Amino acid sequence: MQTRVIPVTLFQSNCSIVWDELSMEGIVVDAGGDAERVAKFIAEEGISVKAIFLTHGHVDHVSGTNKLKDVTGAKAWLHPADNLLAEQTRHQCQMFGIPMEEAPVVDHALADGQQHTFGSLSFEILHTPGHSPGSCCLYFADATEPLLVAGDLLFAGSIGRMDLPGGDQQQMKASLERIKKLPDATVVISGHGPGTSIGQEKKQNPYLLDGMHIW
Repeated sequence: MQTRVIPVTLFQSNCSIVWDELSMEGIVVDAGGDAERVAKFIAEEGISVKAIFLTHGHVDHVSGTNKLKDVTGAKAWLHPADNLLAEQTRHQCQMFGIPMEEAPVVDHALADGQQHTFGSLSFEILHTPGHSPGSCCLYFADATEPLLVAGDLLFAGSIGRMDLPGGDQQQMKASLERIKKLPDATVVISGHGPGTSIGQEKKQNPYLLDGMHIW
C-alpha cells in the first residue's frame, strides 16, 4: 500500500491518495480543492482511481470533487447524514469568502461497517460523528501498518471542532472512544496537519488521555 497526502487550498486540507502498487488501483479521500494538482499527481503515478471518498461535507473537504470525478470517472461517496451539509457548499463558500464551488455530486452512500476493496487492499467505513453528523473514517485493518484516514475527527494533539453546525460533543466523545480501541500501531492521516498514530495520541492528546476531564 502506498499513500500520498497533498495539502490543498488555503485551508490546507489533506487530500489523501491511497493505492495498491501492484494493480495501481487507488482511491482519493477528500478532494478538498486544487483538483488540477491532485489530478496531475494521479496521472504522473499512473493510478487508476476507483472511487472518491468524502469523510464529511464541509467545503474544505468536498471542493474539487466534481472536477476529479470528471478527470478520473470515479464515483463519489458520502454518509447521507452529511448530504445537507454538502448541498450547502455554495453557502459555505460565501461564508468563508472563497471562490464559488458547486456542491459535490454524490453517487453512493457510506454506512458504518461497510467494506470496500480495490486492488489487493480492503478497508472498513467507521461512522464517527461529532465534528459533523456524517463524519466517517476509513480503516485499513489488514495493511502491514494499520491505517486510519480520520478526516477531521482526530488531529495530532487535538480533535475536530464541535462548534460548527452539526457538531456534537457527546457524539465526538463516543467516536473518540471507538477509535481509541484501535491498535496503537495504527497510522493516522488527519484531515489537516501532520500524521500521527493511535498510540502517540493516547500518550499526548488530552482528549484521549485517561483521567483527563476537559469536556
